[in-house]
Amino acid sequence: MLSDSDPVKKRCSNEDALTGYDIFLLTLGIILVLFVAVVLFSPVSETSGGLLHAFMGDTGNMLRTIGPATVFSAVNGTPQNVDARYPVPDPGRMGSVEVNVALFIGSMGGVDFDKVRVVWVSNGIAETIPRIDQRPLICPGWTIVTKHNVIPLKKANGDNVLDPNEQFEIFACPKNTTTAYQQFTLYILPQGNVAPPVVSASAPPMVQPVMRLI
Repeated sequence: MLSDSDPVKKRCSNEDALTGYDIFLLTLGIILVLFVAVVLFSPVSETSGGLLHAFMGDTGNMLRTIGPATVFSAVNGTPQNVDARYPVPDPGRMGSVEVNVALFIGSMGGVDFDKVRVVWVSNGIAETIPRIDQRPLICPGWTIVTKHNVIPLKKANGDNVLDPNEQFEIFACPKNTTTAYQQFTLYILPQGNVAPPVVSASAPPMVQPVMRLI
């Protein structure tokens, strides 16, 4: 029988037990093995430039909205800086929406609005809206209304690429007007990316020609 002071028992106990340092090394080794397996066996896209670039490509040009969206009744001439013209004007129905968008905080990429796809979904129908920069704007259509730079005393540059320090005000109107309480969704899709909607709401009763969605 071995006593507590027996050197053989002490040697066995010390060899069988894992110290905190041993556990740390074992965990680190498992993490490294998993990382190498992911890098080696994950498919690499030529356009994405690998696993890291693919991840950055999906998150570097995601859009967020700044403030509430503004909706307009289907009355010709509103808003004034767009001078929209609706196929069937109706002051009691929602005709268009305007939303201020920017990149997510920390994004280092940019969104080229010359290449985005704008989609309006309502009543089970998805409609790709064409870009129209002429005034008056004949619906359906979308346009960049204004550009802002979030840095004080600076202006947005002249191109149509939304940079991390900029905000674009986007106006969009579909072919058909939207009745009160009808659900609608507006997507602004950067080239080659899937993105969440910038607006998804129910159309309010248009008791006023201009209303804010809360």
